[in-house]
Parts: sequence; C-alpha cells; structure tokens
Amino acid sequence: MNINILEIGLSELKSRYNQAQGQLGLLKEQQTEKQRALTSAQKNIETWQQVQVLFGKVSEFARQQLKLKIEQTVTAALQAVFERDDISFSVEMKTVGGQPAAEWAVVSQYGDVSVSGDPQDSRGGGVSDIVSLALRLALLELARPKPLGPVLLDEVGKHVSAGYAPNVAAFLKQYAEKTGRQIILITHDPNLAEVADVSYRVSQEDGVSEVVRL
Repeated sequence: MNINILEIGLSELKSRYNQAQGQLGLLKEQQTEKQRALTSAQKNIETWQQVQVLFGKVSEFARQQLKLKIEQTVTAALQAVFERDDISFSVEMKTVGGQPAAEWAVVSQYGDVSVSGDPQDSRGGGVSDIVSLALRLALLELARPKPLGPVLLDEVGKHVSAGYAPNVAAFLKQYAEKTGRQIILITHDPNLAEVADVSYRVSQEDGVSEVVRL
C-alpha cells in the first residue's frame, strides 16, 4: 500500500517536473526572441544615429539634397517590399541645441487622410527592418568618400512577414545589380538564398560544421 502511494506521488512529481521543464523551455525561447528583437532595435537606432551625424556634417543645401535622396531611397524600398504605392518615408529637419537633427516618419495615405508614425511603431518590426536596411544602403552610396567593398548583412528582414520575404530578396538583388556591389548575406530564409549567385548551406552535427555549395 505504501509502495503504491509512493509510486503515485512519484508519478505526480514527474508530471509536474515535465510541465515545469516545458514552461522553462518556452520562457527561454521567448527570452531569446526578445533579445533578438532588442538587438535588431539597437542596430536600427545606431543606423539612424549615423544618418543624424551625416546630416550634421553637410551644408544646408547638401542637407536638403541628402534629405530628398534618403526619402526617395527608403520610400522605394518600402513600396517594393510591401507592394504599396501609398506608403512613403519622410524626414523632418529641425535644430536641437544649435545642431541640425532629423525626425523619421513612415507615412501611409488612406484616401485624403495621411497617417504618420515612427518607423519603430509602424506595423511591427517589419517596417522598421526595411527602413533600417534602406538607410544603411543609402549611407553607403551617399557617404563621401564612398566606402568600397561588399555589403555584409546578417539575418536581414527577419521580422518581415514571410509573404514579403521574396520582395526583400528582389530588392537586394536589384540593389546589387544597380550599384555593382557584392552582398554577403547570412540568412535562414530560403527566399534570400535562392536569389544569390552563389549559396552555401552550413550545418552542424556533434560540434562539426559542414559547408555545402547549393
């Protein structure tokens, strides 16, 4: 009788332990995803800060030309990826502490009504990712002296909805063809891998990595 009671108690403890392990695993996954989102947001902020510095270093005329070029570049990226011609990117110039500064906004047109919002808050992380990507590419082409060499990208557009992933791939392909720059990209997205001239799959088993050309 005592053994049966112990077995029942042990079974209940195992069940509770397994549930706790499952909850722990879920919490760890959520923590990892939140950390990735935080890292992505920090990279976006760093990119926008670099653009702010660039605005501060040029003359008023050059600043307006730079503003227009960045607006056109990011707007083109947003419209290409999200397949909408009623979405645009806006830069508002202002002065803070005697220094030129800029505020960013994603503008959506609904008939005669325009809705403007911060890229970080616009339609989730996907829009923010594309804005940051386009700004980084614009910085490369607008900076003087122009940086040479390839573009290195890591998990670009990972927060963009799966349905728009092929559009991200097409946008990067067009950028590479137009600028002549080589893009070296790390991704888990097959849509991005498929448009590459050369792709490699890296897998790991028992601590040993295997690289296969696709």
